[in-house]
Amino acid sequence: MTRRLDLRTLFLLLSALVLGVVWAAFNLAATGGVRNDSVVRALVWVVFAAPFALWLGWLAARRHELGLASFACFCLYFFTFFVAQRIESLVVSSEAAAANGHTLYFTLVIVIHTISGVSLAVWRALTPPLVAPEPGTVL
Repeated sequence: MTRRLDLRTLFLLLSALVLGVVWAAFNLAATGGVRNDSVVRALVWVVFAAPFALWLGWLAARRHELGLASFACFCLYFFTFFVAQRIESLVVSSEAAAANGHTLYFTLVIVIHTISGVSLAVWRALTPPLVAPEPGTVL
């Protein structure tokens, strides 16, 4: 059985993901390594931008998959906190992580979002829509 690649879905999801990852990386770079109250908004964007952008791209590609998109992107957002923190704790001591402003953690967040987002985009592009659109309906 061969699967047909939905290029439109792949393009929309990957484009949105790239925008989210670029926005997250920009916000991380904008902090300049500083970790205080003045950079909280930028650090929130680091962990929120890619899943949110992917969700928007998913809705643009297949708005009838709102539930699946919301669930998958929320899980990506929520569980990344734990995975990135666990990897950081295995690689760097807690004192060193605090001293360097958890640089590894925030970098891992962006890497995990990128890898998982690409995987989700390819999965949806290789899978037929959950609900077939009515004939004549413009997606």
